[in-house]
Amino acid sequence: MHHIGVEHRFFHHFTAEGTTPDLCILLVTHLLPDRPLFIETLAQIGRIGAILPKPKSIHADTLAWVARQYPIIELDRRWTASPGDVLARVLPLLRPHERLLILDIGGYFATTLAALHRALGERFLGVVEMTENGHQRYEAQAAPQVPVLSVARSFLKQAEDVQIGLSVVYSAESLARSLNRTFNACQAALFGYGKVGHSIAAELRRRNLWLDLVETCPLRQVEALSHGFHLADKASALARAELLICATGNGALSSADLLLLQDGAMLASVTSADDEFAFTLAELGWPSQEICHRVLRLARPDGTFIYLLNRGEAVNFVHGAVIGEYVYLVLAEIIEGVRLLATRQRAGGLHELPTAVMRDIARLWLADFHGVKG
Repeated sequence: MHHIGVEHRFFHHFTAEGTTPDLCILLVTHLLPDRPLFIETLAQIGRIGAILPKPKSIHADTLAWVARQYPIIELDRRWTASPGDVLARVLPLLRPHERLLILDIGGYFATTLAALHRALGERFLGVVEMTENGHQRYEAQAAPQVPVLSVARSFLKQAEDVQIGLSVVYSAESLARSLNRTFNACQAALFGYGKVGHSIAAELRRRNLWLDLVETCPLRQVEALSHGFHLADKASALARAELLICATGNGALSSADLLLLQDGAMLASVTSADDEFAFTLAELGWPSQEICHRVLRLARPDGTFIYLLNRGEAVNFVHGAVIGEYVYLVLAEIIEGVRLLATRQRAGGLHELPTAVMRDIARLWLADFHGVKG
């Protein structure tokens, strides 16, 4: 157990340079219990113009704390994809002469970068993006005119992704046990062998599950085979699965796929349902019932059932998506990304933090949280 204050000490390393003048930060974030300290740290670097909570990860006490101090804007992909709506909501947040920096989780502003750039010119400093899903959304934009600094594929994010995978399996098994099911010798299917998928696959193997791995990228297929995992085609994996975990972030599961699952199969997502599934419950129109805490039973047209763990949303948020002190590695990267974009001009397109900066973050984290001196 770390003594109280270690997180404050760690973040203090990144605020020593003081406030950056005329900087307005628009913050997309999970409102989890550990977030107030991060928000307070950001507020020492620039003015927080508004906070946009991720809708499926809002902790009530944290929301109440934020609402007392900062403007809150409800977040959804409809208005963030509309140039007119984005300008109408974002521009009034800026004070005269302030520059705008967006901290994003999931690429919400990927399609409206150009509109913000046209409206603000050099006053729009760019975006810091945290997730692989968001990285891909910004990457898909043709020649963005503003810099997007992504931490999604950094060395430090990989350490966090390992912990995310562990938390996904922990929460999935906890909900399975509420159905009187265990993971031992369970037949599982995993869609996606990315960074989080790596961790999930390894943890499922440690817990004695039989695993079919579905991956469409040939490079990742080779990697999975080299790690000793069994590759399967999608239809075969679905037909065998007692447990299906989706870790693609690319809408890999369709409504037709749900019909291939065996009766009683459990379904878990690593990301939000709107990113992972190519359907909504409303579109399905299947009768549903929450039969125990955070487990939704869907009745298929043939009268059989499948079970959505955490109602199809990111399953690890059932337990607060706890990943321990590793979260501070990535939060520190975000803070350093803010400082970098606010003080040094960058060309448009995707960027990463310099390796030397990541190495310094790692050194400070090791010293503060684990007593490891470089």
